Amino acid sequence: MLDDDNLLPDAVAQRNAVFRFFTGQDYSTVSSSPANMLRYLYAGKSDRHPIDTKTAAARLGVSQRTVQRWVKGDSKPRPELLKKLTDRTRQTVTTKRGRTRLAKRAKGALPGDRRTLVVHGVQGLSADPQDMGYNRNGNSYIHLTDDEQRGLLDAWGNGGDTGALSYLEGIYAQPGRYTDSGTWRFHGVDGMMWR
Repeated sequence: MLDDDNLLPDAVAQRNAVFRFFTGQDYSTVSSSPANMLRYLYAGKSDRHPIDTKTAAARLGVSQRTVQRWVKGDSKPRPELLKKLTDRTRQTVTTKRGRTRLAKRAKGALPGDRRTLVVHGVQGLSADPQDMGYNRNGNSYIHLTDDEQRGLLDAWGNGGDTGALSYLEGIYAQPGRYTDSGTWRFHGVDGMMWR
C-alpha cells in the first residue's frame, strides 16, 4: 500500500478521495492483490481481456504464462516482483510522472462542456481548519469550463491532491465565481464528483 506512515489520516483520506475522483478507482482496492494491481497498471482493451498480460510480462521480466497464473491466483509473484508491482502502483499516486500519465488518460474522457464540480469535506473561509464558525463540513458546487477541467487535471498531475485543491481555490477566489468575501480553502476533502 502507499507509504502513509508520514501522513495524517485526514491527508490519506483526502489523497485517496482525489485519486478516486480522477481515476474512478479506489486505491485500497487497486492495491489489494497482484491481480488488481496488474489490472490497474496494465489494463487490457476489453472486458474479456481486462489485463494486457503480454505487456505486463515484458515489463516485469517474466513469461506471459506466469502473469496469467498470478491473475488466476494459481501462484503468487516472488517477493521482489510483488514489491515492484506495489511500488509501481504506489508511484501512480505519489509521483508527478505517475499522476501525469493518469491525468493524460483522464483528459480523453472529459466531455468538453461546462460541468458542475461537487467538492465534499471541511472547507470554508477560515485558514484554521478547526474554525467551524467560518468553515463547514459539507458540499460546495462550482461550474468548470472545459479549459478549467483540463487545468484541474494538469494541477493534479503536477501537484497531487494539494495541487488540484490549490488550483480550485484559485477558481473559487475569482470575482463572482463562488464567494466575494475572501479566499475559499479546502481543509479535508473526502469526496469529489461531477454533477
